Amino acid sequence: MKKIFLVFAIPSIIFCQNFDFNLYSNKCQNCESFSKTRIKLSSLWLSESPIMRLNSKNRIVLQTGFASTMTKLEDGYLNYPNLDLGISVTNNLAMTIKIFGFNANNDSPQVIGAGLQYAYGPKDSLNWITAIQRVDLKALNHFRLSSITIDIRKYFIWKSIHYRAGFGSNFFKQYAYINESFIPQKMEGQINYFGIDALSYYSIFNIGIGAKIHPKKSIITVFVQKEIY
Repeated sequence: MKKIFLVFAIPSIIFCQNFDFNLYSNKCQNCESFSKTRIKLSSLWLSESPIMRLNSKNRIVLQTGFASTMTKLEDGYLNYPNLDLGISVTNNLAMTIKIFGFNANNDSPQVIGAGLQYAYGPKDSLNWITAIQRVDLKALNHFRLSSITIDIRKYFIWKSIHYRAGFGSNFFKQYAYINESFIPQKMEGQINYFGIDALSYYSIFNIGIGAKIHPKKSIITVFVQKEIY
């Protein structure tokens, strides 16, 4: 089973090796807009968290995959790796952890964060979940980024596929390390989005796809997860 999971985990990291976190490029026509868009999309990427199966007997979920922008930017589509750990504390409370690093051209990004997911609803159903997560992006040449996400979803099942849909808000703070007139030295903001995920459960691993949709900043994710214990 470990070999099967690695088949999915390794490509998700390799696929994103060519991503560039630089806030300016020789290709950008409006470099100020270019840098701001990359910061906002990076924050939206950090808001990803694992899907925890409600009332599952397994307590630990390892989820990996990648995220990609849905709109082509000046330098192409942006692709990000995802790696998340979920631990069920009780039947309706889970802790999520996001700690990993990877290479991206001249950068070696480090993603560090954690959060909580609380399930609630009518008796024995627990079909609503609220998630709160704080994640930091560090070790970049151009900037560092802090992201806080509040997300509310409802679970439902249709044709054996498990879905969760709802709305969320992502709050971010960015600090630049370089002094360029077109790059914001400090930037704060909020991104409101509609989110939807679909997950199919199998005996060995689970496969899913999801999206966070905003009029100008949207990301689609593809992932696989393994439930443990």
